Amino acid sequence: MSNTLQFTAISGADDEDAVCYILEIDEAKILLDCGSYENYSAETLAQLQRVARQVDAVLLSHPDVAHIGAYPLAHSRYGMTCPAYATQAVHMMGRLCMLEVVRSLRAREEFVLFGEREVDDAFENVTPLQFSQPKPLPGKHSGIVITAHAAGHTIGGAIWTISNGAETVLYAIDFNQMNEKHLNRCSLMEGSSGMVAQRLMRPTLLITDAYNALYKLPTRAKRAECFLDSIQAAIKRGGNVLVPVDSAARVLEIAYIINEWWPKDKRRRDTHSLFLLARCGRKIKSFAQSLIGWMADSIEGQLSDKDGKPFDLRHVTVVQSVEELERRMRPDPKSRARAKKAVVLAPSEGMSLGYSQELFVRWAGDRSNAVVLPQRGPPLSLARDLFNRWWERTQKNQPPGSPMKLVPPTRLHGAQIAITIKRRVPLEGGELEDWIAQDKQRKEQEAARDAILQRNRTMLDSDDMSSNGDSDNEETRDMGIVATMREVDAGAFSEIDLEMERLRSGQTFDLYVKGRGRVHDLDLQNQSYCMFPFQEKIRRADEYGEIYDLEKYMQAEEPGDDTFAPDTERAYESETEEEGDGRPTKPTKEQHQVKVNCQVSFVDMEGRADGTSVSNILVQIIPKRLVLVHGTSASTQVLASYCRDPQVPVTKDIYTPGIGEILNVSSGLNAYKVKLTDALFKQVRLASVQGCMLGYVSGRIGYMQDDDVPVLDVDYMGMAKAWLPPTFVGDPKLSLLRGVLDSQGISARFDGEGTLVCSNTVAIRRTVNKRSKADAIQIQGNPTPEYFLIRSIVYEHFATL
Repeated sequence: MSNTLQFTAISGADDEDAVCYILEIDEAKILLDCGSYENYSAETLAQLQRVARQVDAVLLSHPDVAHIGAYPLAHSRYGMTCPAYATQAVHMMGRLCMLEVVRSLRAREEFVLFGEREVDDAFENVTPLQFSQPKPLPGKHSGIVITAHAAGHTIGGAIWTISNGAETVLYAIDFNQMNEKHLNRCSLMEGSSGMVAQRLMRPTLLITDAYNALYKLPTRAKRAECFLDSIQAAIKRGGNVLVPVDSAARVLEIAYIINEWWPKDKRRRDTHSLFLLARCGRKIKSFAQSLIGWMADSIEGQLSDKDGKPFDLRHVTVVQSVEELERRMRPDPKSRARAKKAVVLAPSEGMSLGYSQELFVRWAGDRSNAVVLPQRGPPLSLARDLFNRWWERTQKNQPPGSPMKLVPPTRLHGAQIAITIKRRVPLEGGELEDWIAQDKQRKEQEAARDAILQRNRTMLDSDDMSSNGDSDNEETRDMGIVATMREVDAGAFSEIDLEMERLRSGQTFDLYVKGRGRVHDLDLQNQSYCMFPFQEKIRRADEYGEIYDLEKYMQAEEPGDDTFAPDTERAYESETEEEGDGRPTKPTKEQHQVKVNCQVSFVDMEGRADGTSVSNILVQIIPKRLVLVHGTSASTQVLASYCRDPQVPVTKDIYTPGIGEILNVSSGLNAYKVKLTDALFKQVRLASVQGCMLGYVSGRIGYMQDDDVPVLDVDYMGMAKAWLPPTFVGDPKLSLLRGVLDSQGISARFDGEGTLVCSNTVAIRRTVNKRSKADAIQIQGNPTPEYFLIRSIVYEHFATL
């Protein structure tokens, strides 16, 4: 049968928005990432909500908001409860990233889309995987196998291969072909001499991004040096330095680079301190140390170093609020030390919320301070605005195709930027008094209602223990069970609320009446009216009079699967405590016209392949079909035009979809499933070809009783005609064969016609098989012992079927 492939972009196509795509393989729908930036665009969420319940699996590539930002929302609100898959590092750091986002949003506004509990529930649904671990999808889609490969860029970041029979889809978004300080390069470049790995070549469909198609970057070493020089320039001026970063992904690379550089200058350590300002900063630092196995080989090699811990950010001080940062920067009154300046790594990378925005408003007006941007930031963000202004002043006159110029920090000459600061402030005065009165009334109502419900349960226990157990008792018990359901709307308890008010007013009665009635929309046949507050305590006992305790017989909760580091769950619990002193707050807005007097610099530390590298990698992967996403219209068209060039050996089936556009990217291949009998399989001669075992099969197809899958069995009638000449598999290169013969002590040379002459007695030449039209090897010579020796060497060197 023919496999169908369809691709739909929910967001992140023909623009640089967060990434989210639907891949349909036959009847299976796979969601490729589930990203959304912190603004949570209603249009993008509406697209996601329409398909959330139809999704059969979710693949998460990187632990940042661009790839996982909408996943907790889709899981908790949109009914996307299907299995989700990510590497273990993405599983851990992605949860911390979303906790940081939730706390930042709730610290500034009434954010109600989801909370910390929804984040925890969503990531409990994620199945952690290791690199190169094949994982079949559950249920009826078990024929589809997913595998994560290293992508670089972020810790645990994955390139996904999705296989179904003869179809293989390679989803490679935001990968890095270069080694970094704390990460190895992507698995695409595992081949020798900068070549793409054989196992990831020639996919049926390649989905990749054009994010950096217009950029040609200097070497990583030069960029890292320029990045540190930009920080050092501000330190020499005696100013503060703000480095906007994401909360759990690229921050590790940047923090590690600065941490290694920091102790090399004593004067720098005396005047400045290095901080990581994040609400989950302590857990980010500790979790990173538990993920050494996901980092570069050089980091993992430090495990044998007795002098220090691997990835020990000893010079990075973690603070969790601006107040704590200011307190650390103040001079110690017990000593004569001066107040210190700070180099602060602060989320978010877009500077549109969180601590990075607040510090920018405070520090932008001082000429001695600096903002060093390691990432461009999301579209329409403050960081992107600063990047665009920097680009206009430093890179506008660069010739097309030239590398990005590394320049010293630049001043924006007092540019004015309008910024809206949102924050929650404590209630005061009359607002605080009104809130206290409402809160007191609410607590009294809840306490009285709990008392009513508890008394109802006591009376129901009395009915259960009575010996006259009639149908009314069962109906009354059912009513009590419904009444204790907290999920029912509060209006359903209007009758119970009436009794609560009677008890509060002192109106009590001495009868217990059973009646019939209706409570709101609940169809209750029997209803109990609590007419007197006193009830006799009934002792629970069995028929022999022994008192039993239900708590002794309750089943203990099974311990969860600890897929994290030791004490991870406890770490999450301690980290999810609400900040503040419990005082009531309200959201506020403040408009600021910020005059940018500080210096601004941008050094690309995003850890993505640039346009030149992506072009070279595409030529080596050789996909049958290509889908380009996650890039501006200009960058997408530039990369598509390069691939469509007749001189470039890349597929010409190239797609550049828009949002909501459904692409049919099926290859038209027909795949059939058959079963091999044991008798046939024993006769197959298997040969190893590029890590796979291939064999030539000849038999007769039939059907077994009560089985719809055809069976291939031995063709006993045609066994006499079953012999076929050997078939060479792959590309037989005589130049490689010559080296093998020389290593065996057999002299070999090429004549003028390309024939390999061995010991002047045997000739080996390439020909074409007349039947199969495939390349073949022809060996000519007298049947001497030397001829048979050379033939055996040829058969061992090439895979033959």
